[in-house]
Amino acid sequence: MKKKTFAARLASAGLALWFAMIACSLPNTASVGDLRTESHSIDLGSASTARVQIEFPAGELKVESGASSLMEGSFRYNAADWEPQVSYTQNGTQGDLLINQKDDTLPVGDRLVIQWDIQLNEEVPIELNVRTGAGTSDLDLGKLDLTGLTIETGVGVTTVDLNGVWLHDVEVSIEGGMGEITVNLPAEMGVRVEMDTALVSVTATGLTKTESGYVNRAYGAAPYTLTLKMQAGVGSVILVAP
Repeated sequence: MKKKTFAARLASAGLALWFAMIACSLPNTASVGDLRTESHSIDLGSASTARVQIEFPAGELKVESGASSLMEGSFRYNAADWEPQVSYTQNGTQGDLLINQKDDTLPVGDRLVIQWDIQLNEEVPIELNVRTGAGTSDLDLGKLDLTGLTIETGVGVTTVDLNGVWLHDVEVSIEGGMGEITVNLPAEMGVRVEMDTALVSVTATGLTKTESGYVNRAYGAAPYTLTLKMQAGVGSVILVAP
């Protein structure tokens, strides 16, 4: 219960700080208005792989598997200028999906709602890039067929679930700004974590400390390895290996 309370406080403080930092650089503001809900669905088309980029400004983000098409998303927001934008192009056998916001105006008001719930297809090989500004992010990615993963977080609380099985090596890069990052790591793959942290408290469960980071029990014995390159500025990092 204490952990959830801390996370909630940290997310609220992060949002306030982030808005304060960018307010001076954004001359225009968008007023909070009626709550809107919209859905988007993107088919893969004739492509066989996909590169997905998600640029999330602030609020609550959830990404998981479960889509029958390439992507199915539900978006709730109450600032018209923060309408989500979804674009898809195809270049040969690769599809490129970009999900971002309409523009960078700053919503004002005490009832800001921005919630993105995105599902991706677990049978399509996906190179995933996620960039968040502030808030809470729940990234349940263990069932996706990831060919690569890059996550950049600003301020807030981020949970990344990578407890899956990939029949190939996977490289993951996570760069955190300020806040709490929890990463659940695979059990049946080798795991190597390379750490580059500053003012960060690191908690590692089920991992062995090395000179440059951590490894799990399967490292060196399992046929495939997940390599996590972790950078964080201020806050805490929690690594969990089953």
